[in-house]
Amino acid sequence: MGNSSKEITGPVTASEVLKNNPNHVLSKPCSQGVVRRILILSPDSELKRGTIYFLIPSSSLSEKKRSSENPKKSSKRVKKCGDSPISDSDRYLTEILSEKKVSLRDHRSRHVGVWRPHLQSISED
Repeated sequence: MGNSSKEITGPVTASEVLKNNPNHVLSKPCSQGVVRRILILSPDSELKRGTIYFLIPSSSLSEKKRSSENPKKSSKRVKKCGDSPISDSDRYLTEILSEKKVSLRDHRSRHVGVWRPHLQSISED
């Protein structure tokens, strides 16, 4: 998919998205304090409207997260934000999210202030 985004308007489950994108996992960013982590969604999860989800290639996940992705190999323990050290995919998502924050901040700062017309005096004869 690259760096593109897709808006899904109807109800959809994670398994439907994963069927169309083999060898990927679906994640939702999870913030805990200053550090941002990712949370891998189960295929049974229903995606909510207005929420941002990330489609990540399975090959870019750390071995620990890859094993937790496959329910046959892993225990049924639910991971909370901040349980594991930062992986490459976490760093990548953190970088993307921080770039978005900066661009939003720049966008807001350009539009801050009150509009004042630039008028010139007209002399009356």
